[in-house]
Amino acid sequence: MPSALTKPPYELDAVRREFPVVDEVVYLNTGTAGVCPLSVSERLWESMRAFELGGESPSGWGAACQRMEEARARLAAYLGATTEEIAFTRNATDGVNLVVEGVQWRDGDEVLLSDQEHPSMLFPWTFLTQRRDVKLRRFTVGRTDEETLKSVADAWAPRIRLLATSHVTSQTGIRVPTERIVAFCRERGARVLFDGAQAVGQFPIDLNRLGVDFYTGNVHKWMHGPKGTGFFYVRRDRVEELTPTWTGAGTGGFTDDDGLMPSPNAQRFEYGTRDFGRYGGIAALIDWHEALGIEAAQSWSRQLAEYLRSRLGECQGITLHTPLDWSDASALTTFSVDGVPAHEYIGGVWQSHKMRLRGVHEVNGARVSTTLFNTVAEIDLLIELLQSYIR
Repeated sequence: MPSALTKPPYELDAVRREFPVVDEVVYLNTGTAGVCPLSVSERLWESMRAFELGGESPSGWGAACQRMEEARARLAAYLGATTEEIAFTRNATDGVNLVVEGVQWRDGDEVLLSDQEHPSMLFPWTFLTQRRDVKLRRFTVGRTDEETLKSVADAWAPRIRLLATSHVTSQTGIRVPTERIVAFCRERGARVLFDGAQAVGQFPIDLNRLGVDFYTGNVHKWMHGPKGTGFFYVRRDRVEELTPTWTGAGTGGFTDDDGLMPSPNAQRFEYGTRDFGRYGGIAALIDWHEALGIEAAQSWSRQLAEYLRSRLGECQGITLHTPLDWSDASALTTFSVDGVPAHEYIGGVWQSHKMRLRGVHEVNGARVSTTLFNTVAEIDLLIELLQSYIR
């Protein structure tokens, strides 16, 4: 076992006490739903409770909105963006749909989408082609940056107006070469949307440096935040290119003479009464991460993922679908047991040890998420349990 794994960069037992679920479940599925720290949940509930009990009063609505705007500023700083570039949504899927429906498509336009997309990306783009004269092309996500970039170049066509891809693929945890994709598309006058559902919280992200046009993500996975909280980033000079999908009070200004004038920033994609208190919990969440050490937590997730892939690589009869190099990968690891239906071992480890994995039907495999509260012992247990399924 690598010596770096013998001691996490923080008090792991104390962190695990923040996540009571680990006493009941070997939780290896943060990539589907992250678990919120107990102390953050308590502050979240207090914020939501104050709004529910205070109604439209300074202690209710007013205080909740203030906490939400504080959260917007904190999240923007976390992402390397400005507050004017961040709209709050329910999840990453909202942001995808804001781009799908907000672009002023011309007949014959084309979109280039990766071949490893969650339904939350695949379905909205497919549905667009069913309703408009827009063609959907696909490119292959390779195991290396060069393979992916070659596939993008090979699939390129003159009518492509936008490229959309997951920053980290949900099927295999591959990290795409974001900066080089942005540069490639910019040279050709095309826009770029990255779905950061599996990226935000895993490693540092600087959206300003990245230069992407649109970026969508959520807080409920790798950030371990409140469910139903997401964000949509629009680069400041791209805001006017998107028409709001829906409008209402809060979308912008209004006069009888001029009608609705959408806000000149990302807040044009927000409207109406929402659970402002829930978004306020994001500031408490970032406080928690900063106290723990953001880099320390991300480092431990990485070390566990690399240890897991090392152990899987030692097992004959197991195929690893995630690259070994961290720059090409993430804390998502996908593998298959050769010749065995994935549901057998996914269901088996749940029945025997309450170990939660996520199935990946595209490769007849299972996906493991290693996050800040997981342990080496949990990885070793998984490897031990898999031995009985290898033929």
